[in-house]
Amino acid sequence: MKKIITALLTCFLLFSFCACEMKPVTALTISGADINSEILAYYADKVASRPSDYGLEDGPSVEEIKENAIELCKKYIAMNTWFTEMNLYLTSAEKTQVAQNVNDIWVRAENHYKKIGVSRQTLTKIKTSEAYEDKVFTVLYDRGKDNAEYENKLTDYFLENYVSIRTVCAYYTTGDGKATMSQQEKNELIDNFKKLKSQSFSDADSFAQAAENLGYAATDSVVIGRSTEGYPEGFFDSAFSQNSDTVQLIEYDDCIFAVYKENLEAKGEGVFSSYRSACIVALYQADYDEYLDNFIATLTVEEKSMIIKQIIRKIK
Repeated sequence: MKKIITALLTCFLLFSFCACEMKPVTALTISGADINSEILAYYADKVASRPSDYGLEDGPSVEEIKENAIELCKKYIAMNTWFTEMNLYLTSAEKTQVAQNVNDIWVRAENHYKKIGVSRQTLTKIKTSEAYEDKVFTVLYDRGKDNAEYENKLTDYFLENYVSIRTVCAYYTTGDGKATMSQQEKNELIDNFKKLKSQSFSDADSFAQAAENLGYAATDSVVIGRSTEGYPEGFFDSAFSQNSDTVQLIEYDDCIFAVYKENLEAKGEGVFSSYRSACIVALYQADYDEYLDNFIATLTVEEKSMIIKQIIRKIK
């Protein structure tokens, strides 16, 4: 009799989940905290949409999606737990940022989330939890700007892993960008870049002016890191290795760069401050990941198997 009642109750919950206007139901319980069907659906969709981010092949199985989605749910619980235990809070500006982030996502993907059963309210909960993580990480690893030894460590990392540059780039194509230059045209282009390199410059602005005199436009000053996307392979190492206030040419099969390297240290505290948080993450992310993994390993999970399968099959 008990088994029959349990089965009927499960079927009822499953029917409730499938009904369009019903409230979300509990899909699993993590160390006493309920995770509803909408939260699990969000994370399952995240795994299904980008399986490679979780070490999976395209078209992952229901079981693979479930396992990874549950791990993300565990992290969600961890962030909410730590945030509360540390007596943290979001500022008005941070809450506004969360709301804006949710609004931007909802404008683009409202139909998608409604289709998989995720409400705007649930999306807000999840994005708020992500904001919690930023605060938790800061409490754990940001020792404050008054700690000279710590600040020196961050500054050293910044100077060893970032570079400030202005560049001129030209592709070996004709004006409309559709045809490859003749060898003569390519040689003339390279000669112009060599002329640019041969000049002496007092600063980045004089470099930009010289480039303009030759018919080229230099980029604004930009700080890039070793992992910054959008630059060809080997570009950062080449730019980093040159001396400050010098120009070098970096050639690729389809283009050529003239790179003016600025003195990053001379740019002062203002520039470093913009990258301080990124330096903290780079230095302490591995420690944080280990700390998080150890906590997650202590969490227990009770699954509502039929509901979970229904959620994932709806997504797949």
